[in-house]
Amino acid sequence: MSELDLYAKYLDLGVKLGRSGEDLTTWVEDKVRQDMERSDRQIERERKREEMEMQREEREMQDRREERELKRLELEAETKKLEIGSRASVDVSGPKQSYGAQRPKIPPLHDPSQVDLYLERFERHATAFGWPESEWASCLSNLLQDEALSIFLSLSPTEGSDYQAVKRVLLQRFGCDRNSFRSKFLTVKPQEAEDFGTFIFFINRARRYFDRWVELSGVSTLEGLSYLVCSEIALQACDEDFVAYIKDRSPSDMVSL
Repeated sequence: MSELDLYAKYLDLGVKLGRSGEDLTTWVEDKVRQDMERSDRQIERERKREEMEMQREEREMQDRREERELKRLELEAETKKLEIGSRASVDVSGPKQSYGAQRPKIPPLHDPSQVDLYLERFERHATAFGWPESEWASCLSNLLQDEALSIFLSLSPTEGSDYQAVKRVLLQRFGCDRNSFRSKFLTVKPQEAEDFGTFIFFINRARRYFDRWVELSGVSTLEGLSYLVCSEIALQACDEDFVAYIKDRSPSDMVSL
């Protein structure tokens, strides 16, 4: 309904209600303004809903592209394994394939603040290609640049060939240590554009923060997981000085805590 139609509607209604003069004019203007504001809010809600729908569709398209890419990589890896097996059956003494010499078909690390996501993507890629983990550090070094590359080159030869050691150093250097993921997990909230239709993205984000927190805490048993969570709840009930006092002593189980 147009603004002119609203004026006519409320003018007629105001007269029927016995209003007149300045009182009628003020009442009509207030009613029209309220309706127009409600209309504007409705339009804004519709716009946001359309934006979220477009974002959801884009994410679904991206997920499908990544799934197709992963399947393609798995197929290529399987084909290469068959080719290697075939060549090995013909000439066992032939040269071995060097996984480390292959440059991964993923872009270099451009944003160190997203290093945790980048390493997760790298690990999926390496797994799909069937690279042994002993070669991952060498492959990753081809994708590092600027400060990340400098950090890698500062490691000893032993550390530089250990992917888990390289990963641990990169995560710590760029603020992705256990405390960072702990804080992210405990404070994670749905983003403004996430509604019930896209709530799974919020859940996955929270789960990733939790998994990283557990992984970087060195937890590998149910007992260790229980202590990690229960100790966090216990410490949240204490003041800062007391928490610092306890953490300085690094308790490793509930009894010592």
